[in-house]
Amino acid sequence: MKKTFYLFLFFSFIFCQFLSAQPELFRNNFNEYKDFGLSKRQIQELKKEGELIIFNRDKHTTRFAKKLFNKKVGRTVKEKRRTGKEEYEVIARKKILHYRINYIFFDGDKNSYKSIEKSRQRMLNLLEKDYNFESIARQYSMDQNRYKGGDSGWFKIESVNEDFKNAITNTMRYADEVFRVDLPEQNWYYLIKKSYSPQKIEEILVIKRKN
Repeated sequence: MKKTFYLFLFFSFIFCQFLSAQPELFRNNFNEYKDFGLSKRQIQELKKEGELIIFNRDKHTTRFAKKLFNKKVGRTVKEKRRTGKEEYEVIARKKILHYRINYIFFDGDKNSYKSIEKSRQRMLNLLEKDYNFESIARQYSMDQNRYKGGDSGWFKIESVNEDFKNAITNTMRYADEVFRVDLPEQNWYYLIKKSYSPQKIEEILVIKRKN
């Protein structure tokens, strides 16, 4: 019984180590308020009044978020919380270009480039035989996005590494094309599927004040 328990712990640890390889691909530092046309000084002044929050129409679909999207700039929504009353004011709104892809991630810290390239070529061969990219991603991608078939969800292009950005915005790429992207400085390697065309998604900038 003890032996079985320790084996379970061991494989759980290995599995967690495998999933912890998820890179900070979509967390590149950038000024997320610039799309709303506000200066740094304006942003600083607003932050003195309360907390700034960006709502995305695709990602935020709660009843409360929908209520905010129905408000014009300058209008407010008041809410009662456990911590007291809160007021949310819509400061700005804009439709902002977003990108979306499917990807398979290979961790260069865990596998040699030679091994990664061999795996990528094998997967490209499978895709030529009409295997499903999302199914391959679920089986082989080395981050937690594997459970979504490697679907990145909609993201702003500024949120990713410059080399990655240049690769996925290349206008020579055609719809559903699968291609390699290497980020050797981070030791991150990818197969990318151009699954979606860029799309403008409405976002609103909201300030939350406590009363």
